[in-house]
Amino acid sequence: MKVEFTNISQKTSANTKIFSEFQKSPPAFSNLSSQNFTKVEKFARANRMWRQILILGIGGSSLPPRTLISALAKKNSPEFFFLDNLDAEKNAHIFEKLDWKKTLVIVITKSGETLETIANFFVVKQKLGKNWRKQVVAVTDPDSGFLRKLATHEKFTAFEILQRVGGRFSIFSNAGLLPAALAGVNLRKLLEGTASAETKKAFEFAKIHAAEFRRGKNISTFCVYSNALESFAKWWEQLLAESIGKNYRVGITPEIAIGATDQHSKLQLWQDGPNDKFFIFTRVINSATNFKIPNPSNEFQFLRGKSMQQILHAEFEATVKSLAEKKRALATFEILRINEFEIGRLLQFWMLEVYFLGKILEVNPLDQPGVERGKILARKLLSRN
Repeated sequence: MKVEFTNISQKTSANTKIFSEFQKSPPAFSNLSSQNFTKVEKFARANRMWRQILILGIGGSSLPPRTLISALAKKNSPEFFFLDNLDAEKNAHIFEKLDWKKTLVIVITKSGETLETIANFFVVKQKLGKNWRKQVVAVTDPDSGFLRKLATHEKFTAFEILQRVGGRFSIFSNAGLLPAALAGVNLRKLLEGTASAETKKAFEFAKIHAAEFRRGKNISTFCVYSNALESFAKWWEQLLAESIGKNYRVGITPEIAIGATDQHSKLQLWQDGPNDKFFIFTRVINSATNFKIPNPSNEFQFLRGKSMQQILHAEFEATVKSLAEKKRALATFEILRINEFEIGRLLQFWMLEVYFLGKILEVNPLDQPGVERGKILARKLLSRN
């Protein structure tokens, strides 16, 4: 993974104790690469008959599996559907596509009591009928919560999420690994990539990120030049927003984009709008599939012999160069290809970077008090009616 910077602040100092404290007492998410995933793989092998898989979850219980499946699912994997909201029209559209007798349902909620997820579960349970226990698997707290108690009482399969691993940092927990295994993802290679993430490089990037925030770059624009990484970008969006927005004084607004598509809607603003953004661009060097441009007309002879990937790379380089000319602060990432190892390393890098960023900016990157307050108020409102 290659990383380069342009027009960044030279003031990148940070308390060296942060890194040494991490080494002495690393957060739980950073050690998941060494876990035993035999039970997950065994379940996946025994459940290859399912051709459709419906995942119930929201936020940190939906974006992690969606990210891994979007990037890494094999061609012969089941068809995946996600209920991550209480939009009745969208859910009805999904229900119409499902053959309920051939659908496995995975319910993911760390607390076991997430309002939106449990509400969707009650509806789906009714759709499944009397044999629902054979078609439902839970991923939740190992000891407590409604879903754990229900799984114990009704005797259906349940996997655990460690209490010390927050939802947005849970991508390498069972919340991400179980759906990934069902999609045919090689978990061993994925976690080998996770283990290879360069912790010191993530810390150095966080120092630069913090310095850019302190000099007025309160928006971080994250642009991926691969549609397979679109869910990854959405996962990163939650990771940054929920981890860093704290205490009324610290917060970086994430903006995500897909290249080259969003060049046509956002590049004008990026170049000539306010200089309040730190740009982060990611591209994949080698594509698994490619097409050459056949017999272009005279006006487009410069495309003769060029591939789609070559054109996309040119778009990437042109965008980066145009922003560099405007003195915009930016970083570029290059990964060789999309596979388990590269994605594992990339995802772990960003969790480490955001963790260090929070520590440097003196906020707790692992909690989400604002989200919890919203949950409490929603329950109160519903209880009154």
